[in-house]
Amino acid sequence: MATVTTRRERVTGLAREVGRTFPVSDVALWAAGATYFGVIGLVPLALVSLWAIGLLVGGDVLTGAMEAAIGGLPQGHGTPEALRTLTATALDMPWWRALIVLFPASLYGEGLRRAFRQFADVPDRLTGWRGRAGLLGVAAVAPFLVIVVLAVAPVVGPLYAAGGWSLVLGVVIAFHVVFLTVSLALVALFRFVAPGHLGTRAILIGAFATGSVLAGFLQGFVVFLAIPIEWSAPFGGLPIVGAVSALALWLFLLHILVLCGFRATVVLDQVLQERRSASDASPGGETALS
Repeated sequence: MATVTTRRERVTGLAREVGRTFPVSDVALWAAGATYFGVIGLVPLALVSLWAIGLLVGGDVLTGAMEAAIGGLPQGHGTPEALRTLTATALDMPWWRALIVLFPASLYGEGLRRAFRQFADVPDRLTGWRGRAGLLGVAAVAPFLVIVVLAVAPVVGPLYAAGGWSLVLGVVIAFHVVFLTVSLALVALFRFVAPGHLGTRAILIGAFATGSVLAGFLQGFVVFLAIPIEWSAPFGGLPIVGAVSALALWLFLLHILVLCGFRATVVLDQVLQERRSASDASPGGETALS
């Protein structure tokens, strides 16, 4: 019972410290900045990932897995056509064009690092270039994470389309797959793109905790796609403007969650370092982390 109480106190203390040091007035600003870079870099990053997957498993396998995934998604708002176009464009890219596409994709790393720097309390030099270089490391891992998602698409897609309890089972499977892949992507972002040197334990705890929230948020986005409301309605019926604005709003909210998770990870790393220092300084040298 004492152990449970101690852990509860530690979690409460961590939450209190995050709330005390969190830059509330600026989070929307930096989330908006990361969203701007995301609008530029996420599509090229997706193209490079799909291009690499095509090399690894073959174009026919990739196209079949994408069709299975599309079959389980809401069919409105041009989602199927957009995913098919993205896949076809990626498969048609020669290697030299894939290298060119990496440049705008790397800009997303710059935007994330600039946003992360505001929540890390550490000095940073060459922020843009380090962010771009860090994202190239994430881009090397991204195709394997996307493969995991597409590998379960033939299973999850029919469950989504069947409805009822099959839909519930599909949501459970999809949540855990997305949770795993998104958390691993966050581990790479916190390690290679974020400034400073966070401890491995803090990164793992923070990334997987944030990943659990993002996994639920992404499942909610699927529900958002199913809402029969035209995104172009507030923009005079212009479909492209409506689609870009809706996706930008979704990315903005997603980046708020990522930045909140990163700040919690930074505070957790500071707490763990303080406890480690106190443990090293104690006469018995007993660990204070258990």
